[in-house]
Amino acid sequence: MKRLVLTLGLAAVTALSAACAASAPAPSVSGPVDPNGPTVVAKDMKFQTGNVQVKAGENVTLHFNNEDQAPHNVAIYKDSSASAPLSVGQVISGSSADQVIPALAPGTYFFRCDVHHDMTGTIVAN
Repeated sequence: MKRLVLTLGLAAVTALSAACAASAPAPSVSGPVDPNGPTVVAKDMKFQTGNVQVKAGENVTLHFNNEDQAPHNVAIYKDSSASAPLSVGQVISGSSADQVIPALAPGTYFFRCDVHHDMTGTIVAN
């Protein structure tokens, strides 16, 4: 019985992970990527960097530092409905990761942690 419960639990986690990964398309990036992009820091279950500026029309690397042991990511969306993902970073705990943000048109965009939806911020491309 214990083995069955563990097997079912593992299957559920695997299916959930696959579903989350499948819902986020890989960014479409062509051309050079600026490696000197902004840094977003997650600490104390919130983004310490709530407003980020990037240059419009250029691919840029976003540096993400998760100082919490809780899992977080940076997912960028067209707006706060979070229905149109533009770049979804990997979920990490207590470490750092880089993600490429494809060139954004001038405007304001929404980002959040897909694990903790109350962790949000804005990206301004100008």
